[in-house]
Parts: sequence; C-alpha cells; structure tokens
Amino acid sequence: MWALKAQGSAQAFNSFVSECMKLFYSFSWFVLITVSVCSLAAAPSWFTNYEATHLQAPQKTLHSLLAQHKALPAGTERIYLSTTASKLAHKLKLPLDIKIDATHPLGFVEQQMLDAEKLALQEHYQRSIALLNTIKSNIDESEYPELHVLILRKIIWFHIKQGNYKSLEQLTTKMNQLSEKVIDPILDSRVQLNLSALVASHNGYFDDALSLYQRILNGNPSSTSQAATFNNIGLTLMNMGQYNGAIDYFNQALEIRVIQNDTRRIALTSLNLGIAYRKSKAYSRAKPYLLKAQQLFRTLSDDYGVGNSNIQLAKLYLATNQPALSLTLLSQTIHSLDLEHYTELYFDTHIALAKSHLHLKQYDWALNAATTSLELTTRHNDIEHQLDALLVIIDIHDALKQFEQAYTFQKRYLAIVQQYTQVQNQNALVNIQRELKLTERDLHTARLEQSNLLQQHQIQELQYNQYRLWLTIACVVLIALLFWRSRNKQRYLAEHDALTGALNRTAMYKRLAKHPEPKKGTSHLFVLFDLDHFKKINDTFGHPAGDHTLIHCCKSIHSAIEQSHFIARIGGEEFVLFIPNIKPEHAYPVVEKARLSLCETPIILDDKTHITATASFAYYTSKHTEHSQFTPIYNSLDASLYQAKAQGRNCIVAAAQPLSHEKAAP
Repeated sequence: MWALKAQGSAQAFNSFVSECMKLFYSFSWFVLITVSVCSLAAAPSWFTNYEATHLQAPQKTLHSLLAQHKALPAGTERIYLSTTASKLAHKLKLPLDIKIDATHPLGFVEQQMLDAEKLALQEHYQRSIALLNTIKSNIDESEYPELHVLILRKIIWFHIKQGNYKSLEQLTTKMNQLSEKVIDPILDSRVQLNLSALVASHNGYFDDALSLYQRILNGNPSSTSQAATFNNIGLTLMNMGQYNGAIDYFNQALEIRVIQNDTRRIALTSLNLGIAYRKSKAYSRAKPYLLKAQQLFRTLSDDYGVGNSNIQLAKLYLATNQPALSLTLLSQTIHSLDLEHYTELYFDTHIALAKSHLHLKQYDWALNAATTSLELTTRHNDIEHQLDALLVIIDIHDALKQFEQAYTFQKRYLAIVQQYTQVQNQNALVNIQRELKLTERDLHTARLEQSNLLQQHQIQELQYNQYRLWLTIACVVLIALLFWRSRNKQRYLAEHDALTGALNRTAMYKRLAKHPEPKKGTSHLFVLFDLDHFKKINDTFGHPAGDHTLIHCCKSIHSAIEQSHFIARIGGEEFVLFIPNIKPEHAYPVVEKARLSLCETPIILDDKTHITATASFAYYTSKHTEHSQFTPIYNSLDASLYQAKAQGRNCIVAAAQPLSHEKAAP
C-alpha cells in the first residue's frame, strides 16, 4: 500500500509540473503549427478522385492512377502519386506496373521511395524509416523542400503506426517549417494537419490538436477524411478523460466507415469504442466492441490489431476481476508480437501479463514478466512504460513483504520521476520513511536531499524575481521613451508651422533671444523674403496650389543653404531665413543662391501642371547682439523688401542699419 501512496503523490506532482510545462509551451507549439499550415493547400485532382473512389472502385482507381503517372513529368508529384498507387496495389494484391524515368535525377529517388513504401506495407517500419532517412540525406532540402516534406510525413506516420512518438515533435516542427518554403504546394495539407494534431495530442497539447482537427473539418473533407478526423478527435478527448464525448465521435466515425464497408477502419474504430467504454467503466458495453475488433483484425491477418485488441480485453478482464482470462489471452498474444515492429504494444503486453500473474498471486511469474518489461523499456528509453513496470515490481515485493527490495525499486522510480520533472515529492519520501523505518543515517540523507530541493526552489524563485525586476525596468524605460517621444512631438507641433514645417514666429523669437553674438570675423545673416504674386497663384490654380508653392519655397531654399540655418514663417507668404556666423562678403552670394533655387525649380501640382514661383529678398548682417531684439531688424528688412517689390520683384535688396524707434513687427 505504501508504494501505491507514493505512486499517487508522485503522479499528482508530475501532473502539476506537466500542466505548467504545457501552459508554457502550448502557445509556441500552436503558433508554429498554425503558421506553417495557415492555408489548406488544394490537393491535386488525381488525389481528390482517389479519395472519392478507392473504396468503392479500387481497381478502376488504380488504373486511373497509373494513367496519370505516365502523363506526369518526373518530380515530387509523380513520387507522391506512385507511393499512393503502391498502397492501393498492395491492398488489391496486384503488381505495381510503373515505369521509372531513370534519366531524371529524381528517378532513383522514386524507386527508393517505392522500396520504403513496400517495406512499410510489409510492416518493416524500422527498415522503411532507415531507408527514408537515407533518401532525405541525399536530397538538397533547398531545391526540393516539398519532397522533404513528403518524406518527413511518411517517417512520422510510420513512427505513429508503431506507437513510437519519441522525437516526433521535432520532426513535425521541421515538416511544418519546410512547408512554409513551398511556393506552389502539391501535397494535401490535411494529411499534414492530421499528423501535427496526432503528435500534439500525444504530447498533451489537447486544445491545439482539437483546433487542428476542426480546421480539417472546416475544409469540406471527403467522407473518408471526415471519419478519420472524427476518430482522432475521439482519441484526443479520451486522452483528456472526456469519455462520453470521445464515444460520440467514435460512433460518428463508425457510422461512416460501416457505410464505406472499410473493414480495417471499422476494426480500429470498434477497438477505440471498446477502450473508451472500458475507461468509463461501462464494462458490459466495452466487451462486444473489443471482441468485434479482435475478430475483424484476425480476418485481416493484422497482428498489431489482434494484439492490441487482446491487451484491451485483458485489461477489461483484470478490471472485472477475471485475471485467469486475462492471463490466457496475454500468453497467446506475447508470442505473436515482434519487439522491433510493435515496441509500445510489446511493452503493454508484458506489463499487463505481470499484473495478471500478480492478481493470481503467481509472484515468480509476475516478477519475471515485470523485470523483462523493465529491462526492455530501459533499453528503449520508454519512460512511461518503465515507470509502469517499476510500480508492478514494487507491488510484487510489497505483497511478498520484501520491503528492502521494494524500497530499492521505489528509489529508482523516484529518481526517474525527478530526472524528468526536476522535483521530488517530499510527502512520498516521508511516507516511505515511515513504512520502511529507515535508519537515522538514511533519514539524515533524505533530509539533506529535501533541504537541497528547498534551496533549488529558492534559487528558482530568486531567478523569477530577477526576471520580474528586469521586466519592470524594461516597462518603465519603454513608458519613459514613449512619454519623451510624445513630449518632443508636442513641442515640435508647438514650435513649427503645420504646413511648411518651418518655425513659427514665437519659436523664432525664442531662438534669436537665446542665440549668442557672432564669432569673431563673422556676422549673423537675416533674410526676409516674400513670395511674388502669391494671391494670383491662389486665384488661378486654387488654394491647394498655393499650399504646394509655400512648401516648395521652404524646401528649395532649405536645400540651397549649406550652412547651419533655420527658416521661420511669420506671415501668410512671408518668411525669415537666419544664418549665423557667416562672413559678410558671403551674404549676398548665399541669398542669390537661395533666390535662384526657388525661381529655377518648377512646382509640379497634383494634376501634373508645372508652375514657377519667385520671391523678393531683403537681407541684413548683424555683428553684435542686436539680433536678440529682432523688431528693429525686421522693420529695416521690411522697408527694404518694399524696395525689392518696387524694383520689379524677384530681386535682392540690402537693408540699412535698423533704427530702434521704427515700426514693430506684426
């Protein structure tokens, strides 16, 4: 009993850790798969016809596939078709009459793919997978990405057929990543969705699996694909413990498959129904389905199906306290299974056999079967079955009152649990100590282990706190940056003209007031310029043309001035250009360059009309700090600007020394 208590505590803790990991990884897993298969690629017409007719008219379908094969050029689609035809020919027990194009680089690949398919049809899955891996390594992934996808799909499916899900998550991720590189897909993406969902479900990502299955159903699948999807949804719900929902989906799948008269799939769905009823403890309803599946698999000479049916019946007999029937069935099954082909099923049989012997109190036989199972699962690194075998061994030693041996195997069990969860259940350890009356030294060791575990938890908590601190700092910095950016934007809008981007009058006054006096040997240059006949432009071409002209004016003059400067708009079409620290003799050439840049560059309106604009200029050079009081300078520039207008416009006039009593700027 103490072993069962420890098992329950450890499993509860494992379940907690597992759920946390699922929450952590579930989003990335689902996004990766969803992005990779974000659109259901349309299958080739021959594949659509194959799905619709291969059950009702298999020979006609095979003949059609062979005709299509001759018409297709060598490539991925031809290989896809030939492997599909190979499965149908095997089912009909007919030779596959296909001619391989030996002159094409993919001709040899096609032959190897057919050889791998043949091995799989003969249930030599490991040899088939080895050959497929060899093919994959010899093909350039960048040149033939979809061919790599096809090979990965087969490798994943053959692993699933054996019940071997080890490393399939990585293979599925690789398959989906390669699919993104395919520009014009050929392969039916529903198969890829189905494989991704199967792997997700086995790894505990049940919601992701159900979402992928729903996408298959939303794509108007054929009745065959629909039945397979219903069956797989049932398997996922059964793994979630939702047995009634699973039974509903299994029944829907069975209805379709009975109509199609698909014996093999009827057997599979019947088996699943029997398992669901057994797990829901409806034993009387489970037995007929399991017996039906057993009978159909025997008719099909399917060793795997027969073996699986026998194991499920044996578990049913154990649950209904009929260990003798269970033992008889399992003893027949164990000799018909091949470890290489049916690894997981082989382990299940050994463990169920050990449990049957244990129920019958045949402890030597039980221990032999459980020990054999433990050795095999350890060799194959099958953790789930390894833990099951250890628990059976613990129960056997417990029944024999061999507490020392029981404790040894219990420590091994807990070590494996700790290896994969990084946490040891302290309550289970306390219970073990109480039951086995550990020595003081062992108890001290256990306490040290508990203390070490507590320290590890504290270190992890400190790390989490550090991560939270860095995240908080990052958020504060981000908020500060956004605030700074917002303030800069507001400041810019407050200081600049919304149309031209030039400074407004207030901002210009502030800058001039703060600007230092000119450097030795230089002056500050003030230029007042006003567009000529601006009202005529507005009246003739419209106000949008006037806006274009104002913007063009600022841009052209800004691009013409190489020195540091700013432009301010102080009236409708009136602007001030300020250039600090310029030599007086350079003042006129700079202004002339600005004038020419404006008048010689055409303005292109929205309707492609070309117009030109000119401006009149007045300039003044200041050698002292008089620029801090801009009003007198503006008055002098304004008077000179009137002279420029009077002289015919589009010209430059130098302003006189300003007088402080003249009119103020507007």
